[in-house]
Amino acid sequence: MKRPRRRLGMLAFVLIVLIVGPGLMVMGTVMINADSELSRAGVQSTGTVTDFNDTQRASNRDIKVRYTSADGAEHVVTASVDHDQHPAVGDPVTVAYDSQQPSHAVVLGFESGGVSLRGVGTVLTFVAAGIGLIAVIMSAVQKRRSRL
Repeated sequence: MKRPRRRLGMLAFVLIVLIVGPGLMVMGTVMINADSELSRAGVQSTGTVTDFNDTQRASNRDIKVRYTSADGAEHVVTASVDHDQHPAVGDPVTVAYDSQQPSHAVVLGFESGGVSLRGVGTVLTFVAAGIGLIAVIMSAVQKRRSRL
C-alpha cells in the first residue's frame, strides 16, 4: 500500500511543478514585456545609484536607484544587475517611470525582475519534466521485467 501512495505523491509533485513552472515563465514574460513597454514609452528621469548589492548569487545582485518624478516626489526603484555590470554608488542612471504611477519604474540598461522569474520557471519545468520522464521509463522497465 505504501508504494502506490508514494507513486501518487511523486506524480502529484511533478504535476504541481509542471503547472507552477510554466506559470512562472508566463508571469516573468508578462513582467518583461511590461518593463519593455515602460522603457519605451515611460517618462525618463536621471536617477542615482544609492546601493549596490554585489554578490556572487545572480538572484541577489541588484541596485537601488533614487529618482525624482515630474511632480517633485522622490522614489526608489530596484533593478537586477548582470555580472558584467559594475555600477558604483553615486553613478547616474536613466530611469523610465509611468506618468500615472511614478513609483512604477525601470532602470534602463539593467535587467527586468521578470528575467529571474522566467528563468526559475524554466528550470522548474525542465526538472519536473525530467523527473516525469525518468519515472515513466523506470515504470516501463519494471513492467517489462515483471513480465519476464
